[in-house]
Amino acid sequence: MGDRKKGQDHSGIHKLSDELSLASLERARGELHNLQKLINESARLGEEMSEIVADLRQVAAPEGQPFVFTDSIAENKRLLETVFRDCDDVKMRSFNLYGNQALLVYLDGMTDTDVLSENVIKAATSEPSTQSSGTQATIANLSTLVNEKLSVTDVTVVSKATEAIESVMAGKALLLIDDVAEVLVVGTVKHVKRSVEQGIEDVMRGPHDTFNETLSDNIVLIRRRARDPNVKVRIIKIGERSKTAVAMVYVANLVKPGLLEEVERRLKSIKIDRVLASFNIEEYIVDNPWTPFPQVQTTERPDKVVASIYEGRVAIIIDNTPATMLAPCTYNMIMQSPEDYTMPTIVSSLVRFSRHISAFIAIYLPSVYVAVVSFHPGLMPTTLAISVGELRARSPFPSFLEAVAMEMILEIFQEAVSRLPQKIAGAASVVGGFIIGNTVVEAGLINPLLVVVVASTAIASYTLPSWSFSMALRVFRVPMLILASILGLYGVMIGLLIVTVHLCALRSFGESYLGGMFNITLLEDWTDQVLRLPQQNIGARPKELGVQERDRHGENIG
Repeated sequence: MGDRKKGQDHSGIHKLSDELSLASLERARGELHNLQKLINESARLGEEMSEIVADLRQVAAPEGQPFVFTDSIAENKRLLETVFRDCDDVKMRSFNLYGNQALLVYLDGMTDTDVLSENVIKAATSEPSTQSSGTQATIANLSTLVNEKLSVTDVTVVSKATEAIESVMAGKALLLIDDVAEVLVVGTVKHVKRSVEQGIEDVMRGPHDTFNETLSDNIVLIRRRARDPNVKVRIIKIGERSKTAVAMVYVANLVKPGLLEEVERRLKSIKIDRVLASFNIEEYIVDNPWTPFPQVQTTERPDKVVASIYEGRVAIIIDNTPATMLAPCTYNMIMQSPEDYTMPTIVSSLVRFSRHISAFIAIYLPSVYVAVVSFHPGLMPTTLAISVGELRARSPFPSFLEAVAMEMILEIFQEAVSRLPQKIAGAASVVGGFIIGNTVVEAGLINPLLVVVVASTAIASYTLPSWSFSMALRVFRVPMLILASILGLYGVMIGLLIVTVHLCALRSFGESYLGGMFNITLLEDWTDQVLRLPQQNIGARPKELGVQERDRHGENIG
């Protein structure tokens, strides 16, 4: 038994400590520690090398470019995947092209995949008309693709990474081919858009189509009405991130010298990351951003835009919004409506004159009421003064507080109606106005005559063609009420002078906002201002705009 156990001990597995001394174990631990340090150091060096390579790649790219396309499709794909990481709607499809690897990059939902399948992939993978090999063959086949194979009309060759990335985000497709450092940009844009339909600036007679949110559709609506090669369109990109397309539309042989350059300079000087609405741009290009009066005219009607550019103005159309801006803008231009030219001269002149009266009422009628009732009751007829006195005797508040309270109720009510769904907004406005008007009168809180005054003021502001100008007039009501409550009619006159001087001093791209109505050197323009003469008597374009050709009869078209 002892011999068997001894044999088992010699043939068994022993501990390392039984064979090695204590010094050898310490040495092994030291070597393992050094090995671990080397592994950690190599990992750190790998990270630093990756950063150095990334820095070298950035240095190699030109300024403003994230990277440079190479002739390796694998490298190009890796760079694009880095740019479009976490963009699950960006699709990449690889396929074989003439024995070379090809890559198609597109944005799902904004790209017409049917066009890609039929007119790009199917056409590209068909047999080439020329046979060759190597890199030269691929370049020749790339030329064949552009000139013979691809049946898509919008095909361009780009080499800059920024242009390629912007094209993908705009809905176009990229076609990359191995051994070629250039990229094909294929125009296959398809996205959801609103149809051309009736808008908020409706007229009784005249066209009912308006702009939508697609820039190309809006330009087409202008081209349909102006088949003139002198109508020019310049498109620039605004927004460091959104890259929103903004088009300047003008008539080359009519626009005032220097006006287009000034508009373009102001647009290009805008530094903003995104453009979501026309007002994002409007605040940057106006002369005085602190005034409530609009300094560019906004419209959604293509016929109004065409009429304006043929008077020497510049239209600014912004992608993703139907609102088009017209520059310059004056008071007379704001008070004109396309419907003025679809009615007889006498009728349109009367309607236009009533708008000017409505503009005065929209600001000054409540303040005139407060001034007359509080300071100048002798200006009223005796019977009216007695009636107003009886009504005022039942009201517990001064006329100024009554007017301010009614203005606040009116503004809150208008804001509430504008937020309601369209199906109930009309009914709510009628019912709400009736209930509020009767309730405050029956409760003895408000003078019934003041309710009539405030309602007339609101209706007068609704008659103005420009909603933004109507909002500006509403801003001045309370300041005018304060002046009237302190100085009476003298305060109203002071307020009238302040507003008039402000409008005369206001400029829109160098043009006086109100100067055209009082400048005796512009008497020729009065034929189409407060009143409108027949079309055959308006033979010249507005002189105040400084157009190159004033004759409207088309005898000297350049």
